[in-house]
Amino acid sequence: MKSLTKANLFLKIILLVLLLPLAVPVLIPKVGLAYSGVNYELISKEKIIALTFDDGPHPIYTPQILDILDEYQVKATFFMIGSCMEEYPGIVKEVAGRGHLIANHTYTHPDNLRKLSPEELKWEIDQCQQSMQRISGQNNYLFRPPRGILNREIIKILQEKGYTIVLWGVCAYQREAPTPEMMATRAINRAHPGQIVLLHDGRTDFRWKDVAATRLIVENLSQQGYRFVTLEELKPGNKPVRPY
Repeated sequence: MKSLTKANLFLKIILLVLLLPLAVPVLIPKVGLAYSGVNYELISKEKIIALTFDDGPHPIYTPQILDILDEYQVKATFFMIGSCMEEYPGIVKEVAGRGHLIANHTYTHPDNLRKLSPEELKWEIDQCQQSMQRISGQNNYLFRPPRGILNREIIKILQEKGYTIVLWGVCAYQREAPTPEMMATRAINRAHPGQIVLLHDGRTDFRWKDVAATRLIVENLSQQGYRFVTLEELKPGNKPVRPY
């Protein structure tokens, strides 16, 4: 009887181990899994860092970030929401005019792309791409899903449409890093050649933290000899690694 009980316990443990990777993206969608065909970093031995900003454009925070980037002669990538681009086309043109890269972050920023039908997902992607191309004049096919939420079906649709999917290696803002100083420290401590850093410039009223953190990150990593690049430096075949 004891042997049977131990066997059942062993089987339950094995089943739990097998099912846990499938449960993580649902229970903790911001963490997710490392998917094949998704880029989390640049392949480089050089001391380069890619700063990326999600959820803009914003009439207050995006211009402030642009001024900081100009001050330090830094280029970055902005994953913009299509509806926000339509609302603030002048800012979109300003971002592009200052030499930054603009990329696709869906048209309405759905909380969970997995809940969309294939038709709804394609609409989100296509509408954002049309807004980006028409307003900014840029024509790249980089995509970042809201909140980093993906599954294999979403990846398949994006790849069939010719998109390169980009997540990040470190997100500056976390619950354990609520201040600009802690956000900057989080990004700085995880810096390495090819790191992709996630910051934000829209959707909430506390993005002033990202503005302040941007200056601290750029100052510190510049002193360490890092060069900041856009995701135009992205090379295919990057290895999938779990983001911080």
